[in-house]
Amino acid sequence: MKKSTKAILATTGATLGAAVAGAGFELWSRTRFGRSGIATAAEGVWRLSGVRRNTLGRDLGRYDDFVEKNRAVNEQEYHLPGWMGMKSVVFEETRDGMKTFHVGTTGKNKHAILYLHGGAYVQQISPFHWQMIDKLCVETEAEVVVPIYPLAPAHDYDEAYSLLTDLYEGMCDRYGADAITIMGDSAGAGLAAGMAETFSHYKLEQPAHLVLISPIVDLSMRNPDIHDFFDRDPMLAPWGLAQLGDLWADGDDICDPRLSPIYGDVSDLKNVTIFTGTREIFYPDAIKFAEKLKDAGVTCDLRVGQGMNHDWPLYPIPEAKEAISQMVQVVVA
Repeated sequence: MKKSTKAILATTGATLGAAVAGAGFELWSRTRFGRSGIATAAEGVWRLSGVRRNTLGRDLGRYDDFVEKNRAVNEQEYHLPGWMGMKSVVFEETRDGMKTFHVGTTGKNKHAILYLHGGAYVQQISPFHWQMIDKLCVETEAEVVVPIYPLAPAHDYDEAYSLLTDLYEGMCDRYGADAITIMGDSAGAGLAAGMAETFSHYKLEQPAHLVLISPIVDLSMRNPDIHDFFDRDPMLAPWGLAQLGDLWADGDDICDPRLSPIYGDVSDLKNVTIFTGTREIFYPDAIKFAEKLKDAGVTCDLRVGQGMNHDWPLYPIPEAKEAISQMVQVVVA
């Protein structure tokens, strides 16, 4: 486990416990932000961590260090942390060079989830992802398929698309598309949406549900409304994300729908659920994408987390429990 992750988890636990000790803080948080005291404390932890300044800010040296550190990590074979204590049975396989984890496989699963993790196209799956995946698996009794897909800067979106499309096709052969939910968060959610827009080209059926958590749907970062949310978001910065998007695109047009699905044809999509928070810079584009889906006649359930930060359903806050419960209902519907 990386020292930075350990520090965040340890600091989160200590800070959250102290912060919510008084009912006054809870009342203030509800009144000021419309969210739990724990959620407000969690935002404070992210701000104190300096994650935005140290990774996605305009300091080119820090940005380069961030990219190169992740390159080095991604060159190593990924292993599920033994300390996670997963309740679900997990096995792994490697095909065409891509390791894939199968969580909760029983041979009797009625549903399956293809989960595409976020991480700005350069970061590996995190313990927060695994915790949510385990909860989803337990509560839905679905098999959750988690690919460790190739990441920038050594790889690009085209490589990932090829491997992930083949993986989805194999899941369709086993379960049928009507039993599958494709789910992703952040960069993984953008990847999920972009992939779904291409399925008709490969004569693949749409999954029963598409669940997008804090999706990146426009890598160009051109929406001027994004800047209105910059000060509220403790994690993300448009400049750094645009640079990472260029790495992922590897010279292709950043507005290609496979990179920025908001510019694609969404008419073939169905049963889309979007989770977005009012304190993340992707909020304006998530709203815009939901409107585009509805205008195209696509069923879209937009779940707005009042006062929530980016990827809020992944974190140990009360609002995440409600969001996961809603996801469970979608998967088993």
